[in-house]
Amino acid sequence: MEHSLFEAPSVTSDASLDSTRFSMLQSVIEGLSDGILIVTPAGQFLHMNRRGRDLCRQLSQPNSDSRSPVPDPIWTLCQYLLESQDSCPEHPIVLSDTISTGEGTIRARVQWFQLADQTENCLMVILENETEVRKMAALFEAQQFNLTERETEVWVLRKANRSYEEIARELYIAINTVKRHLKSIYAKRKQAQGLAESLYGFV
Repeated sequence: MEHSLFEAPSVTSDASLDSTRFSMLQSVIEGLSDGILIVTPAGQFLHMNRRGRDLCRQLSQPNSDSRSPVPDPIWTLCQYLLESQDSCPEHPIVLSDTISTGEGTIRARVQWFQLADQTENCLMVILENETEVRKMAALFEAQQFNLTERETEVWVLRKANRSYEEIARELYIAINTVKRHLKSIYAKRKQAQGLAESLYGFV
């Protein structure tokens, strides 16, 4: 059963400040764009933020035989970290992996995490939707380079590692049209970068 690590303790006159800090911490974690999971070495969830729940749904496999509620790709990464504890007990280790889903790719990182109210270390898993990160970066660059609406569509797909053929098929345009748009995009990018360099040099 999921429960929050960040629930405030019983409020007393000495604990009001701690209660406020717990509430603030929980609000910060819930507002993160990355998924945050706190997992026990036995594979049970102690806490996950809203984003973590969403990404775990993408990674869950309905026919999984795993006894852990943690999605298999994440739990496999956690097990590697658990196995490495004996070989490198004094060195902090962060393991990462890129996991493909039907909706894109998710980058998972796992490391040890010490909680004040826990007798044993836990695992903290950070999940990042790489597909969304690339899309946001492409949209930001589209504004920087002053791209047209069609060029923006092409650039978003190209930044998502789509081939010329895939872009043409998805946008219902010819491959030569894709190449022409990309040529224009690269020219605009070069111009924008040259302008930025000249402004920086001027400053």
